[in-house]
Amino acid sequence: MRKTKAKVQEMALFAYQLVSEVKNESYKTKYLSYVRKLPSMIVYNGLLGTVVFAKKKASKDSQEAQAWGKVLKHIESFLKEFYSYKDKKDILEYLSELSVQEYRLTTKLVLDFSIWLKNIAEGEIRDEAEGN
Repeated sequence: MRKTKAKVQEMALFAYQLVSEVKNESYKTKYLSYVRKLPSMIVYNGLLGTVVFAKKKASKDSQEAQAWGKVLKHIESFLKEFYSYKDKKDILEYLSELSVQEYRLTTKLVLDFSIWLKNIAEGEIRDEAEGN
């Protein structure tokens, strides 16, 4: 049980470090909005569908694209740190090649991580739209 708790703590710290990168960026409010939606997007659209959506949104030139690009980068960073994803493959190719069991496990891990991102971002990033 102790090992599981340590992994959860490592995941929380990793999410905190990633969110800290965004705190002073011009797109931080959009990033906050997107990580708030991320867990439900993964549940309803699947991890692969969510990544496809994020890549599509990140391909433009705007604050929205920067925020989606950062969300995607954070998912990739998490998979590199805690799972078997390597830089050599595109994330879509990587996810598409996983077995059903590996895909389910990866989805569960990224979902858990996305909840940490959401919760930490809500505590660390001031949402100017809400006036907090």
